[in-house]
Amino acid sequence: MPSQPEADAAGGRPRAGGRTPARSAKLSRDVIVNAALTFLDRDGWDGLTINALANQLGTKGPSLYNHVHSLDDLRRTLRMHVVGDILQMLVTVGHGRTRDDAVMAMASAYRSYAHHHPGRYSAFTRMPLDGDDPEFAVAARAAAAPVIEVLASYDLDGEEAFYASLEFWAALHGFVLLEMTGVMNEVDADAVFSDMVMRLATGMAHRNGAGG
Repeated sequence: MPSQPEADAAGGRPRAGGRTPARSAKLSRDVIVNAALTFLDRDGWDGLTINALANQLGTKGPSLYNHVHSLDDLRRTLRMHVVGDILQMLVTVGHGRTRDDAVMAMASAYRSYAHHHPGRYSAFTRMPLDGDDPEFAVAARAAAAPVIEVLASYDLDGEEAFYASLEFWAALHGFVLLEMTGVMNEVDADAVFSDMVMRLATGMAHRNGAGG
């Protein structure tokens, strides 16, 4: 005699094979934001819609509007979250390091973040920093603060440090984009990256006669 099917968790209703249907997670703004971050890395910025995210969460689109005002509201929250993550990452890897050691550690961490979280990285770099969201613009520029702090170990400060940090970011962002589009597939990307970063560090060391 076959065993009796297990009862459905929703109220004792039998279900063949003893399997219960998937349940949606209890929704909150944090649950939605975390799910959206995962969604970004899998399906990309352009694929993110309220309905697509609701489907991932096992619910319907209107349910998400109890916690987020709109898709733009959600995307802004994601951008702010990613900026905070990148800022904390740079602070952590740069702590206790100076000069070339710090520059290489920060550059490697930045590149690794882009590789492991391509959708989140797109959220960070896609929107114009001088757009209609002053808070995001301030937060994004704040991500340069750990780099500027490291540049102080090269005796750079003020405007000189600011422009050096822009050059650093431009080089890293350009390299990451080339990797993402497959341009670096035919070369030893790790070696090219290390060489580029060390050239940047050497240039910083010789600004204002700081090379010693």
